[in-house]
Amino acid sequence: MEHITPIKEIDSIKDDFTIKVRIIHLWTQKSKFNAKETYSIEMILMDEEGRKIHASCVKKWFPKFKRYLKEDSSIYVKKPNVAPNTLNFKFADPERKLNFYHDTTVKECENFSGSAHGFDFVDFNTIVSNNIMESKSFDIIGHIFEYGRMDTSEEDKSKHKMLLHLQDIEDTKLKVTLWGHNAYYMTEFLANNNSLAPVVVIVQFARVKFINGRPFSSTYFDVSRLFINNDIDEITSYKNKLVSENGQQLSSSGIKMIASKQNTEHDDFLKNHMFSNIDDLFEPLEEKTVIIVGTVKGIRQNIRWYYLACSNCYKSAKEKESSTDKVDGSHEVAEIVTYECSNPNCKNIKISVIPRFKIPLRVQDNTGTLTLTLFDQEAKKLFKYTAKELYDKNKKHDNSDSFIIGSSDIASQETKVVKDSFSHTGENLTPCARDNSTATSPTKLFSTPTELKRNLATCIDLDEMENLSTSKTPRLSPPDEQPIPLLVPKKEK
Repeated sequence: MEHITPIKEIDSIKDDFTIKVRIIHLWTQKSKFNAKETYSIEMILMDEEGRKIHASCVKKWFPKFKRYLKEDSSIYVKKPNVAPNTLNFKFADPERKLNFYHDTTVKECENFSGSAHGFDFVDFNTIVSNNIMESKSFDIIGHIFEYGRMDTSEEDKSKHKMLLHLQDIEDTKLKVTLWGHNAYYMTEFLANNNSLAPVVVIVQFARVKFINGRPFSSTYFDVSRLFINNDIDEITSYKNKLVSENGQQLSSSGIKMIASKQNTEHDDFLKNHMFSNIDDLFEPLEEKTVIIVGTVKGIRQNIRWYYLACSNCYKSAKEKESSTDKVDGSHEVAEIVTYECSNPNCKNIKISVIPRFKIPLRVQDNTGTLTLTLFDQEAKKLFKYTAKELYDKNKKHDNSDSFIIGSSDIASQETKVVKDSFSHTGENLTPCARDNSTATSPTKLFSTPTELKRNLATCIDLDEMENLSTSKTPRLSPPDEQPIPLLVPKKEK
């Protein structure tokens, strides 16, 4: 048998090497131009040491390789092509990926001695304590104690979702959102299984997003793999620990369905949050959530409309200047620019940066004017450009700091639901004291400016709020009636 190269030793210098791997997950990637056409087969490969790497085989080479490419099978791969891993979210080797080409050879392997699945579990406490990076996948195991109904409000089935409340051996709880086919798999399982055993779930290649310190865990497109009460060692061991910890077998009859809301999310928002005038917000006596109805008067020009975000975690990155000797032997010093992420989890990691929206809007009602900050997730719903595309477009005119956008750059003239905040902490810090020169409330003109540091994400889950209203008087919609369309704030030309 020829020499086997471990995944850790793969590099782009050598092209004649062989790896011995197990396909621990496989899915298909649809064409960007035709959703009904398969563009490639995507795989996560694992060697006998437990290291993983992402591999792809495009449709052109299906006749040569497809019969060997099966989930949970083991193969030898000779002369795969090495390419950089450019994905922002890493679920395998962070630096490299493999492509199968015409000179690649694949053979079956019958003596793979590594792990069957290569789980890399993270305990729930690590996640809820914010001690995990957003840019890397992880695996979790726990049992269901509560679950929600399938949300099928979106037309695209891949956006249908289901919320699980999981609990681990240490009784730490974690919310996990299942998307697309994983949500349907769970729904079907719960409908057809009423055994006495607890429902133990493994989510492999999960991801987490932190919003104001709160973890939102979920599956990630087709990359994540879901195991539900499978007959595998990890789930059997977990069930045995449950019995020893609780003294008796847990019953699935203890699983509860999350009570569904009687009101629509549109109505729930209006019912649970009060309306406020802008002048009431300059000197609040307490932190609270309110709805304001106002007109967008413009965008502040003395504050950048973007921030430079770490490509690993999207927190702010600061520029650092350093110097190094030139390689031309001149003994001169060259100045180089690097970036340092504000997230301690990214310390000592080489990072790149990407612009993200942080647009300072001036909003006015009949009592005053203040600055609200429109962040990346909501701004992308309004514009045809990403922050990077707009940054690059303006940079061509040596004007990257200016927010230059026309009516044709708006994604749609339809009503958009957006959430905003007076400011943000950490990477999105925006000074939001009102401008005395533009305040229209006479009683507030001579007040000391007060900076409000709040983020609406503390009170509303970003992926749960579908509809808002700008009506002054909250009115609940009848159960069978669609919510009244919302008004689009006007912008001055």
